[in-house]
Amino acid sequence: MLGPYPKAALGFELPNQPEPPNPWQVISTVVAALAAVASLIINWKGNRTLAYVFIAVALIVAVSVFYRPIAATAGKHMRYLRQGRIGRRLWPEFLRIEKRFGTFLNKDDSTNLRYILAELHGRREESVAKLCGPDYLPDYYALLRERHLTTSARSGTSFHRALSELHHMVFSYNQDYVLGPLRRLKIDPIVLQQLHPGIRESIDERMKAFREKWVRFLDDYNEFTDKINQDLRYDYREAIGTYFERPKTL
Repeated sequence: MLGPYPKAALGFELPNQPEPPNPWQVISTVVAALAAVASLIINWKGNRTLAYVFIAVALIVAVSVFYRPIAATAGKHMRYLRQGRIGRRLWPEFLRIEKRFGTFLNKDDSTNLRYILAELHGRREESVAKLCGPDYLPDYYALLRERHLTTSARSGTSFHRALSELHHMVFSYNQDYVLGPLRRLKIDPIVLQQLHPGIRESIDERMKAFREKWVRFLDDYNEFTDKINQDLRYDYREAIGTYFERPKTL
């Protein structure tokens, strides 16, 4: 049931529903009426004091109508200025944590999971791609990293955009480069089972070390993000997410 107003619940306009008055119309009507009264007083009775009182009342009415939107606009502008100032102060820290994330995309780093899994499959590209999926993040990261290095955040909006871009990369890496490959390896562990016990133990240790390094980064990244959300007073629509599923040991 949609209640007594089904059309309204579906987004249709209800018939005979009055629209809220336009502030300009309210002002023009009130000012015109008071000005007319003041004019009559001046012309017919010569009571200028009373006329000035009516004019003052008209001005007060006009200011009261405009006060809230003007105050809201001023508050919003001050908030943007504050966020821009904080963003510029935190920009070097943002670049450091983004650089740290970039080390996980280094194909030549033997401590990274993709490198370890490629070794496990004898670096056969087809087998590695089947287990790990496409390696799409390095190019994407390089483009964003170059832009962030050459164009610093000059406003709260640009800083928030950069934060969102980094968040999407961290989330994508966690899903497609860590959790996904580990789940697929756990479902089909034949390759691991066929290894010599000594080699398998070495692989297990390296994967465990990677997991600890990645979880430590996620913890530090979440601490950084929580600090930003608090310092910039982001509401629930603006806040940068801090939930990431942690990889489990095989």
